Amino acid sequence: MINKSNFVYSKSAAARILNVKPYEIVRFEVWYKVCFVKVKGQRPTFISKKAFKQHFVDWRIEQSRSLCTAQVNQEHFRVINPRKSTAYSVYLFEDGLDCECEDYKNQVLIFNGKACCKHNYAVLTWLGYNRLKDYIIANARAA
Repeated sequence: MINKSNFVYSKSAAARILNVKPYEIVRFEVWYKVCFVKVKGQRPTFISKKAFKQHFVDWRIEQSRSLCTAQVNQEHFRVINPRKSTAYSVYLFEDGLDCECEDYKNQVLIFNGKACCKHNYAVLTWLGYNRLKDYIIANARAA
């Protein structure tokens, strides 16, 4: 079952942050404000939860760069992953974007409705925004 602890604070994310293979991590624990990570052949290290949260966003932004975005109408976009041959619909709203992918649905459940998947980031980039926050602020000013 996916929850905040294993969705944001994961062994895979720690491996990407530390630039090692996931199988090289022999011990991973989520603590109060940090995650304890032991990599085979190295001294144990701590990674702040803040670093994991930033990585969570940065990873999705990075993954969005290889996606193709097409505008269907004013509020509807189609985001295609040419590598996987998948496509998802993304819809614009004043207070955010909505996507039909599993990552987005999991984020909505875990983060109480606040979510931004790689497909949403692809649309935001296409619209000229770097972050969801920038899009929301621009729409609040326009209203």
